[in-house]
Amino acid sequence: MKRQLFFALAALVLASLACDFNIGFGVSTTTPDAAATAPAATATASSPYAWPAETGACTLETVGATVLYDRPSVEAQVFSEVGAEFSAVVGGRTADGWVGFDPAMAQAANVGVFRLRWAHFDEVSLSGDCVSVPQLGWLPEPILCYFMPMESVNVYSGADIDASVVATLQVEDFASISGYSNNGWAQIDLGAGNTGLSGSGWVEQAKLNLNGGTCDELPEVSP
Repeated sequence: MKRQLFFALAALVLASLACDFNIGFGVSTTTPDAAATAPAATATASSPYAWPAETGACTLETVGATVLYDRPSVEAQVFSEVGAEFSAVVGGRTADGWVGFDPAMAQAANVGVFRLRWAHFDEVSLSGDCVSVPQLGWLPEPILCYFMPMESVNVYSGADIDASVVATLQVEDFASISGYSNNGWAQIDLGAGNTGLSGSGWVEQAKLNLNGGTCDELPEVSP
């Protein structure tokens, strides 16, 4: 009988010590919040950039003095320089870490990717669902001058309206400009754009709608 009583008392003492141990070391039996324990976005083999995969619109915010560019390259024309806490909703991204945003300014003449301004992943802080932002395929070359017609425009084989028409560009088409003649024409490269065409042609200079920091610096070319 004494032996049974001894084991019963020992069990009670051990249980009490176990309880005190748990309390003293902050052991919790509650289930952690799944959102709080979700892993942060990390770089992968397919991308060296850890694009956030959070809720809400993908937003960039500058953390210091930052240069913004017209195109996704440090070779492109500078759009502006901003300080810390400038923010914008991201509308496009590139495989090499550029994030593009619409600057919320009038630019009716620009289409598609030409409406975006750019900062690099390494220069900004990103939040929101950036993984779902479209990764753009075709991107404009940093220093090319592009022609985007605001109406249907014929492309001629020579710098003359009597020359044969090699293509007709529509609104939202674009191609690059190679240079200007001395008689009011511009030579365009149909392969540098979204037309799916190749070769070159000529457009009346009076019908040009141009995009690019080098458009005023193009050479004179012979028709």
